[in-house]
Amino acid sequence: MAMVRIGEESPPRRGSPSEVFSRDINHLHQTKKEKRDGTCARTLAIVFGILTAIFLLATIALAIVVGIKYSQDNNDNNDVTERIPNVIAPTRQQDSSNRPQFQWPLPSGSLYAHYKKAAVASDHGLCSEIGRDIMIQGGNAIDSVIATLLCVGVVNPQSSGIGGGFLMTLYNKTTGLCHAINARETAPAAANETMFVKNKNDSSVGYKSIAVPSEINGYWTIYRRFGSGKVPWSKLFEASIRLCNEGFPVSSNLATVLADKEKDIQAEPTMKDIFVNPATNRVYEEGDIMKRTTLGTTYQLLANATDPIELFYKGGMAQSIAGEISDNGGIITEKDLADYETVVDDAPLISTLLPGDLEMCGPPPPSSFVVTQSLIVTMGELYKSGNVDFQNPKLYHDLIEMQKFAYAQRTKLGDLKFVESARALVAQMLTKEYTQNITKLLKDTAQKLEYYGGDMKANPPDHGTSHVSIIDAEGNAVSVTSTINQLLGSMRASPTLGIVWNDEMVQWLANFLRVFAKINFQDDFSTPGQSNGFGFAPSETNFIVPGKRPMSSMSPLVVYNKNENKVRNIEKIEL
Repeated sequence: MAMVRIGEESPPRRGSPSEVFSRDINHLHQTKKEKRDGTCARTLAIVFGILTAIFLLATIALAIVVGIKYSQDNNDNNDVTERIPNVIAPTRQQDSSNRPQFQWPLPSGSLYAHYKKAAVASDHGLCSEIGRDIMIQGGNAIDSVIATLLCVGVVNPQSSGIGGGFLMTLYNKTTGLCHAINARETAPAAANETMFVKNKNDSSVGYKSIAVPSEINGYWTIYRRFGSGKVPWSKLFEASIRLCNEGFPVSSNLATVLADKEKDIQAEPTMKDIFVNPATNRVYEEGDIMKRTTLGTTYQLLANATDPIELFYKGGMAQSIAGEISDNGGIITEKDLADYETVVDDAPLISTLLPGDLEMCGPPPPSSFVVTQSLIVTMGELYKSGNVDFQNPKLYHDLIEMQKFAYAQRTKLGDLKFVESARALVAQMLTKEYTQNITKLLKDTAQKLEYYGGDMKANPPDHGTSHVSIIDAEGNAVSVTSTINQLLGSMRASPTLGIVWNDEMVQWLANFLRVFAKINFQDDFSTPGQSNGFGFAPSETNFIVPGKRPMSSMSPLVVYNKNENKVRNIEKIEL
C-alpha cells in the first residue's frame, strides 16, 4: 500500500500528478533521446570515470549513506508529517543498461503512525496523491476514494477498473454510523446455473464470463449521497484523464502481469491495442510510458455527464457495451445494464465483541466480513488476558483451527437477497455465545473436516485485488475493495471505450492449482455437477441466478471507538 499524509508541512502541490508530469515524465523522454544520441566510446569513457571515482570514495560514501538512512528511519518514526522524498524505482535487470530510471513516490515509512489531518493508502503512489489532493481542495473521504479508484483503474488495470465492481464500508464521524455499499457485479438475466457445465473455459475468458459492471453506478451513488458537495464530479476525473492522455510509467507489478500473459494479449486484438507497445510490438515493460487515450475519452464523457448512470447504463455507452458484448457471444443486454442498482445498507453488520469500547463494522454477504470478524473476536476471546507469546507455536495452531471453523461457515453464505437461510447464520456468528463455543471446541490437534461444522461443499475463492483506505480531516473513514476478479479480468476490453471487462462469472481458477497442484478449482459463482479440486460438491448458496451477486472473500472493515466516535483502524482482509 502506498500511503500519503496531509500535514502542516505538506503543501498542496508536493508530489502531485502535475509535478510528476512536468518534471519526471518530460525528463524521462529527454533522457531516452540523449541515450540514443550518445556513442559507445563516450559511454565507456564516462562509465570508467565514474567507476574510478566511486572506488576512491566508496568507504566515505557508505558511511554517509548509512548515517543518513539511520537518521531518515528515525525521523520517519518520530515525525510522520515530514515531506516524503521520492525513491528511484528498480527496473528489470536485463534492461538496466538502456532504460532510464523513474522516480516513484515513496510509500510511508511506517506501518503504524499518527497523522495530523488525514491519510490515504492505495495500491499506487500516484493514486494516493490524487486522493490526497482532492481532500486538500475541500473534498471528504468519499470524494477522495472515487478519485483514487479512478486512478487505480488507469494505472493498475490488471486488478480493477470501471469494468468491475466494489464493496465498501463507510464510517460517518458526525453520526457515528456505518454504511455498507454493495456495488458488486450481477449475473445477467440470461445467465443460469448450468451455463458453464459443458464449457468451463467460457466462464474465465471471453465475453460470456463478464458480469454486469457496477463500478460507475457505485461511484455516482455514493458521490450523490455521501460526497462533500465541495468538489465537482468532473474534478474527480481530471488527474486520471491526464494520466490516460499524457501517459504514466508502467509499474513492476503491471509489467510482470503483462509479461506473464503476453501470448494471450497478443492473440486478442482488444487487449493488444491497450497493452502492446507500438514502438517495440511487445507488451509494455517496467518504466515504459503507457497511454490509455481511449479510456481517457470515456472518462471525459463520464466527467462531463450530468447523470453518469444515465449515460453508462441507459444511454449511448450502454448501447455500445451491450452491442460489443452480444456481438461476441456474451449475454449482457441493455436491460441488464439499465436494471443495475447499487445497494446502500444503512444498517450493516456490527461486531460488538471487541475489547474495551471498540466496535467493528462491515458489509453483509456476499462480503465475507462476518467470517473475518468471527476470526478476530474469537482470537480476542481466547487471548483476552493479553498474555500472548508470539514465539509459541500453539498461538498459530489456534489461529489455524479458528480459521477452519470460520471458513466452514462461508460455504453456507451467499447474496442475502437470494439466500434467506444465510441471515440466521450471520446473526448467530455475531453473538458472544457463538464465539465462546468455538473456543471450547478448539483442540491441540487437527480434526476431521466434519468436526468444524461445515458442509462437505465448497465456495470458490476469489481475488480481492485493489484496496483503498482513507481517513479524512473530519474523521470519516472509508475502506473499499475494487476488483475485476482475475488478473486482467475476462481478457477482453471495449475497443470503443478502453475498459477492461471483469470475469466475475468465472468458475475455474487454473493458474496456481494447475501448475502447483495439477488440479482445478472453482471461482466466484458455483456450477452444479462440478466439484472443486478437492472433491467437494459445489455450494448451492452460490449457484448462478440472474441478478445475483457472487460470494466474495472481500471484507472491507472499519474499527472505531463507539464512545469517542473515533476510527482506530481500516482494513482490507480476504479469506
